[in-house]
Amino acid sequence: MIYHEKRVRLPKPKYIVFYNGTKNQPDSMELRLSDCFENTDNEAPCLECTATMLNINYGHNQELMKHCRRLEEYSIFVQCVREYIQSEPSVEDALEKAIDTCIHQDVLADFLKKHRAEVTNMILTTYDKDLYEKTLKEDAREEGREEGRAEIRAELNEFKLLNKYLLKSKRYSDLERATEDIEYQKKLLKEFGIE
Repeated sequence: MIYHEKRVRLPKPKYIVFYNGTKNQPDSMELRLSDCFENTDNEAPCLECTATMLNINYGHNQELMKHCRRLEEYSIFVQCVREYIQSEPSVEDALEKAIDTCIHQDVLADFLKKHRAEVTNMILTTYDKDLYEKTLKEDAREEGREEGRAEIRAELNEFKLLNKYLLKSKRYSDLERATEDIEYQKKLLKEFGIE
């Protein structure tokens, strides 16, 4: 039907993302594809896609959990695995303990009894503690770099403004001294009310 002129009506899509990561996130938030675009310069994107992210970590989205027992049990299971990972010597031991605990407490018990080996294998093959910790460190480093860059930009702007004031006032000796003496630079910044 590529030659028809009549507009084809499409069902309205609704994208849902279940979040069960370890960062503190709200119960719900809107994610926009355009937030990932580079150099938007406050232009409206020519393409947009939104998704509703629902935090399914234990203790979040109580109303949703009340209406979907399976999802609530999954949330409890993930929390249990995380707690045992902190206290057990290996991920394998933590996983075995978490599965046993959940079966005993009737949390995903029918599923875990039937698919214990698959669950264990899936988690062990997808969870790499060293890679996870390395990723957390890299994310923290990048966040620190961004904060450092922002601070440097702010300091450069202050210094540019100070230079402008000193040049306008024809205080060339102060300008020269401020480039080499940080304490003197701070004094001048205060003097001109730049902070």
